[in-house]
Amino acid sequence: MALGTVNADRFQIRRLVVHLARLAVFVSIIVLIHLQYAKSSARVTPIADLSVDQVDALFPAAATLVGVASDDGRMAVRDADGQSLGYVVQTSPQSDHIIGFSGPTNVLIGFDDQDRVVGFTILSSEDTRDHLLEVQQSERFMSSLDGKSRDEIGHGAVVDAVSGATLTSLAIQESIIHRLGGEVGSLRFPAPLTLDDVKRLFPNADHIEPDPVHASLWSVQSAGDPVGQVLRSSPAADNIVGYQGPTDVLIGLDRDGAVVGIAIGKSYDNEPYVGYVREDSYFRSTFDEMKLPEIAKADLYEMRVEGVSGATMTSMAVADGVVAAAEKHLAQIEREASRPKRRSEFQISVHDIGTGIVIIAAIVIGSTSLRANKRIRIAFQLTLIVYLGLIAGNLLSQAMIAGWAKHGVPLQMAPGLTMLAIAAFACPLLSKRNIYCSHLCPHGAVQQLIKGRIRYQIKLGHSVSKLLMLLPGLLLLWCLVVSMAALPMSLVDIEPFDAYVFRIAGWATIAVFVVGVVASLFIPMAYCRFGCPTGRLLDYLRFNARSDHWTVRDWVALSYLGLAIWLSTGH
Repeated sequence: MALGTVNADRFQIRRLVVHLARLAVFVSIIVLIHLQYAKSSARVTPIADLSVDQVDALFPAAATLVGVASDDGRMAVRDADGQSLGYVVQTSPQSDHIIGFSGPTNVLIGFDDQDRVVGFTILSSEDTRDHLLEVQQSERFMSSLDGKSRDEIGHGAVVDAVSGATLTSLAIQESIIHRLGGEVGSLRFPAPLTLDDVKRLFPNADHIEPDPVHASLWSVQSAGDPVGQVLRSSPAADNIVGYQGPTDVLIGLDRDGAVVGIAIGKSYDNEPYVGYVREDSYFRSTFDEMKLPEIAKADLYEMRVEGVSGATMTSMAVADGVVAAAEKHLAQIEREASRPKRRSEFQISVHDIGTGIVIIAAIVIGSTSLRANKRIRIAFQLTLIVYLGLIAGNLLSQAMIAGWAKHGVPLQMAPGLTMLAIAAFACPLLSKRNIYCSHLCPHGAVQQLIKGRIRYQIKLGHSVSKLLMLLPGLLLLWCLVVSMAALPMSLVDIEPFDAYVFRIAGWATIAVFVVGVVASLFIPMAYCRFGCPTGRLLDYLRFNARSDHWTVRDWVALSYLGLAIWLSTGH
């Protein structure tokens, strides 16, 4: 008896040590992804660290740079004889807040001794690689400021954007103008308001005119009488990006300063997302009857503002833009140096509560004899598909895990999804049950419902099954490489989960969904067994009968960690 007890204790200790080692490998990879992203997204190349090679494109005769940057960020450039050729300045860090398609760009600008531009070049960028390349290959754009004085540029010497890379090129322009002259008008939405724009908010309007002091404010008249004003969110919200770009929002104010509604103007965001917001009258009434001071101090979480279904990022960017416009307008009026700070309190929406209830139900059903009740099981599977999948859109994916590894867990923005992730990872770590795959995944529920529904079933040989089971691990490897090497690949495309939000799903995601479901008709749980990297990850972290053994999977995981370490060193 004593010997058996000792052996049991040793088994438990060994299993705990091995399991903690697995967890350590997983956590280490997540930390490395985070650190790699933080390192690769460093926005500033300190001007004192510039080399002569970096200014060669602007000053071919450059031989030396002054060792210490001047107070305004200039760095003198001299030739081999010590004669001055001019100077250079960087847009970073002063213009780091100006975002293009997906990030800011640090531009090096060269001036001659008469303060005229000799050219500019890109030092570093967080923007999308393809968009940046399009800009750099545009000789017209890259030479557009040549010969212009610093004063001309500082007061907004605008040039045409690069077709196909509009947001990136506009952001580069704004970064240069802001660095040399401070605040500028909007380059993204330069067109003035029209009467037709305003009539969406004031149908009886017959005359509009811009405010002489505030460029974003327009007065509205009807039959010679003032009926209200329209405040544009641009340029205050030009750097608030929804899914793929900013949106200009028109805010209608009556004569008492209360909001009568908002209208969506021009947008760089994707259709049909913008269209969904335009058509949702409930969302567009969010700020009705509020006044600008209330909006400027508004906490969207406290107001329980929820985005438009299928266009959450776009609609929440619109709401944030309204708040930003109110903030900036009031700051201009009051001549304050900074905007009012918004609170950021944790709030739970109806969908978050629903997701929490589903999670609790899944744990109860998966941990008790209820899982053997066919009626309960089928009803719950349908609940997962309809509510958690099609309505709430809460599914775990490699794209989500990689994004959270880079940016952190969005507890305040997505508490329901956060709770789902906690349940998904905590249950395998603390028990023998992979609750997410068996009782929480809508796609798993689809496969369970169709399992064995047709008579003809394909039986795979042992060798074929073993070969196919390598695919999820290879997909995990691909996710690691994409995340660590910052490859311009979308991890969304390798899994079917975005297909549940079908209005925004891409063709690659839909194709994976269709192939997986069709395969599962003939091979039970085909996608879960042979195609799901997220399920394979959760299964790796699960307690099982061989949790006390260091297996081949552990050596593979360790090799992934070694690869992550190697990639983090810059290879």
